[in-house]
Amino acid sequence: MTSELNYGLSFQRLSKEQRESFSPSRVPVLFRFDSGKRVWKWTYPGSRMVNPEDNTISEYWIPWDSIQVGSIVTPGFKKFRMQYQNRGSDAGKQRDAARTLFAVTEQFNPMTTLLVAEFILPVWGLIGKCGGKRKFEDDDHPGEQDNVFFIGGGYQVVIPGLTTGHIKKL
Repeated sequence: MTSELNYGLSFQRLSKEQRESFSPSRVPVLFRFDSGKRVWKWTYPGSRMVNPEDNTISEYWIPWDSIQVGSIVTPGFKKFRMQYQNRGSDAGKQRDAARTLFAVTEQFNPMTTLLVAEFILPVWGLIGKCGGKRKFEDDDHPGEQDNVFFIGGGYQVVIPGLTTGHIKKL
């Protein structure tokens, strides 16, 4: 038995929110990230990898390198960047593509800064396609833009329980 984070993790052991972040069409696949492997996400200026309110690290990431697990092939950041090339210095096209493919609401994250992190220790996570989500989610305005959705479909990895002993910001 290994002491690696999330060894033996299953889809059923994820929280309801974590399970619902995946597309319902295919169950995510367990994958081991070795130390030195990287992940990325769009975030916002001044954001920290560690949430100072509860000392947690987000479990939602995107693989930096292309990964193949069975029939799943994640494109990796370089291929993503090439597929959604920007014009001039504007990062809008890549950011908009990421917002749509990873179903990140504008209320949750303005997505203006790229965050890259590296694993210090090996960890396990579930890789699968993101599910769709309403573009605008606000409990105080449930009917606002209720017919506009982000499609999802980008490959994400969910790694519960990350600490600064597992991952570091680059």
